Amino acid sequence: MSRSDDLTVLLMDGDRYPENPYMSLSIGALRDLGVDVRTPELPLLFPLTRTAIRHGDADVMQLDWVYDYYTIGLTGNEQIDRVATMLRAATMLLDLIVVSLLPIAVVWTVHNERHHEEKYRRTERVVNELLFFVADAVSVKCHAAIEMLSSMYTFADSADFAVVPDGNFIPAYENEVSRETARAELSIPNDAFVCLFFGLVREYKGIPELIEAFVELDAPDTELWIVGNPHTDELQRELEALSFGIEDIETVFEFVPDNRVQYYMNAADVLALPYRNILNSGSAHLGLSYGTPVVAPAIGCLPETLPSGNFLYDPDDPDGLKTALDRAREHLDLESIARSNYEHAVEQDWETAAARLTEVYRLALDRS
Repeated sequence: MSRSDDLTVLLMDGDRYPENPYMSLSIGALRDLGVDVRTPELPLLFPLTRTAIRHGDADVMQLDWVYDYYTIGLTGNEQIDRVATMLRAATMLLDLIVVSLLPIAVVWTVHNERHHEEKYRRTERVVNELLFFVADAVSVKCHAAIEMLSSMYTFADSADFAVVPDGNFIPAYENEVSRETARAELSIPNDAFVCLFFGLVREYKGIPELIEAFVELDAPDTELWIVGNPHTDELQRELEALSFGIEDIETVFEFVPDNRVQYYMNAADVLALPYRNILNSGSAHLGLSYGTPVVAPAIGCLPETLPSGNFLYDPDDPDGLKTALDRAREHLDLESIARSNYEHAVEQDWETAAARLTEVYRLALDRS
C-alpha cells in the first residue's frame, strides 16, 4: 500500500463512540498508512467551523453520524426536545455552509439511509440534503447504497460517491474458546441448534418478528438467544412479555463486555439479524468475523456484505424469516458456510479499506 504521509484528516466522530470498534480500527489503519488522523474534541456550538479553524493545516474533514450533532432527546419532554432539535439543526445548517467555504475538503461517510428511530424526519432530510450538496465526496459501504441514496435525496449525486467496504472485526474481539467451552459456560446442550440475535436491542431490528418466527418454527432441540442491551425500557418489557413462558427462548438484556462476546458467538449455529430496515450492519461483520452463518433480509448492503451461502430472505414475504430459519436448521453443512464467512472476513482487511478511503480523501481535495 502506498503511503499518505501528506494527508491530515479531522475524523470528527473519532472519539464519540468508544464502544464501537469500527472507528478505532479505521483510525489505526489510516495511521499505519501515514495519515495524520486527528480526533478533535468538539465544541457544542458550530463544531465544524470552529474545529476547522483550530486545525487550519488539516486537508480533510470526515463526518460520519451527523444526526447526533443536532438532535436532543434527553429532557423527557417531547416538545422541548423537538424545539431544541430544530434550533440545533438550524445552527448545523449554518455550520455546514460556513465550513464549505473554508479551505478544507468535506467527506461524508454515510452509514444509514435515515436515523433508525426515524424521529424528526423532515429536519433530518433538510440537513442531509445540504450535506450532500456541500460534501466534496461521499463514501458508502456498498454499491446498493449509491442507488438507494441517489434516488432518495435530490442533491445526492452518484458521481460524488465512492464505495469503501468495512474491514473485519477479527482484531477487535477475543476468539479463543471452542464451541464446546462456550456452550458449557452458557449451559447450552451440545446437541441443541442455537439461533442467536446479538447486538444493541432496538426497534428497527425486528426482534418481535424473530420471536414469532421462532415460535412458529416449533422445532425440537432448538434454542433462541436474544443478547444485547435494550435501547429503551419499553422495548425490553415488550420482548420480555413476548418471550415469557417460552422454554427455549433465553434473553440476556445487558451490555456484553468485549471478552464475553466470543462465548455467545461461538455457541451459536446461526446469527439471526431480522432487520425491518437497514443499510449497513456491524453485527453482520461481527458474524463473519466469528465464522457464523447469518440469517438476514436481502436489503441494503447485506447482499453485498454476506458471501453466498448465507440465509437471505425476502422481507416482504410474511414467511420469509421462518423459512430462512428452517433452511438454516436443516442445512447439512453449516461448517462450510462458517469457513466461507471467516475467509471472507479475513479478506476484508482494514488496510485495504484505509487505502480506499485515502483515495476518497484525494478525490475530495481535487474537487474542493
